[in-house]
Amino acid sequence: MTIDRFEAQLADALTDLQRIDRFRALAPRQGLDLSSNDYLALAEHPYVRDAMRQALDDGIPLGATGSRLLRGNTSYHEDLEHRLAAFRGTEAAVIFNSGYVANVGLFATLAGPQDTIFSDALIHASMIDGIRTSKAQKVIFPHNDLNALESALAAHQGGGRRFIAVESLYSMDGDKAPLSELAALAERFDALLIVDEAHATGVFGPNGSGLCRQAGIQPLATVHTGGKAWGGYGAFIACSDTVKQFLVNRCRHLIFTTAPPPLLTVQWHAVLDVIEREPQRAEHALAMAQQFREAVRDYADTGASESQIVPVICGSDTRALEAAAQLQAEGFDIRAIRPPTVPKGSARLRLAFNAGLKKADVTRLAESCCRIFAKN
Repeated sequence: MTIDRFEAQLADALTDLQRIDRFRALAPRQGLDLSSNDYLALAEHPYVRDAMRQALDDGIPLGATGSRLLRGNTSYHEDLEHRLAAFRGTEAAVIFNSGYVANVGLFATLAGPQDTIFSDALIHASMIDGIRTSKAQKVIFPHNDLNALESALAAHQGGGRRFIAVESLYSMDGDKAPLSELAALAERFDALLIVDEAHATGVFGPNGSGLCRQAGIQPLATVHTGGKAWGGYGAFIACSDTVKQFLVNRCRHLIFTTAPPPLLTVQWHAVLDVIEREPQRAEHALAMAQQFREAVRDYADTGASESQIVPVICGSDTRALEAAAQLQAEGFDIRAIRPPTVPKGSARLRLAFNAGLKKADVTRLAESCCRIFAKN
C-alpha cells in the first residue's frame, strides 16, 4: 500500500467522524477555566513557582538522564517517594511519568492470563488498557453496582488471583465509589482491590490524600496523579514495599523509560506544602460546584455528581456541541464530552470547578445554563 492510499483511508475515517459529530480538534484556551483538572488552582501558584525557580538557581539537574534503574534515580526522587508514602499512609510509593503509564504498568505487571479482573463499567481508559495488556480475564460490572459485583465474584471462583478495579471519584460523572463496601467485598471473596484516586487526590481525604484514606481502607495499590489537582505532571503509586520492589523489578513502564525530571519533585514538594497550609482551596472548589448544582437543579441534569466535577447531561452529541459553543461564546471555557469517552447517548458538558472561581462567576454560568437548557 502506498502512503497516499493509506492517508486517503485515514481522511475517509476522519470524514466519518465529522459526519456523526465525533470529530475532535485541538483548541486553544479561551475564557474562564471550567474545563481543566487544576481543581486547586495550583498550576500558577506563586509559592510553587518560587520553589522551582530557586531549585533552578541552585543548580538542580534539568533531566534525570536515564531510567530509574540506571542513572535516573536521584535523591530527589527517593526523598519525594518517602514523603508521598507518608502522605498516603503506606509503606512505599513509586513515581511514574503519568497516570496513564502508572495504570497500564500496574495492571500489566501485577496480573496475568490466569487471573480475573472485575472492573467498574466507567473506569478510565488507562485502567482498561492496563487490563487488556495484562491479558487477564475481565468481568465488567455496572457502575457502582455492588450487587452485580457480588454476584460476579460468587460466579467466578476458579483458579488464579482476583482483582477489583475502580476509581474513587469518577472523572466524567463526579460521583464516588462505595469504597468501604468494595473493600468488604474484596476481603470476603479473597480479591485484591486497586483504586485510581486521580480526581480525588488533593481534594478529598486528610491533607488531600484521597478518598481511600478518608474511608479508612488500604487497597493493594492506589494511583495518584500530579497532573490534576496538583497542577503539574506525573503520577505515583502508593503501595507496600513488596509491591514497590516488584514493580521496580518487573514493570516495563518503569524500567524502560527515562525517569521524571528532578525539577518535578520540587514542584510536588511545594504543592504538598500548599495543600497542608491552605485546605480552604479544596473547600472552595467543592462549594462552587455545590452552588452550581443547586442553581441549575430545575433546568439541567447533573447526574449523581457530589464533587468538584459536575456533568451537564445533554444526550445527543449534537446538543452537547451546541451547548458548549453557546457557553464558549459567553466567555466560559467548557468542552463537549462525547462517546467513546462516555457511553452512547450520554454526551455532556463536563464542568470542573476550581479554587480560582468566584461566586459571581458561578452565578453567571448557572444563569447561562438555565437559559440554554430551558429551551429543551
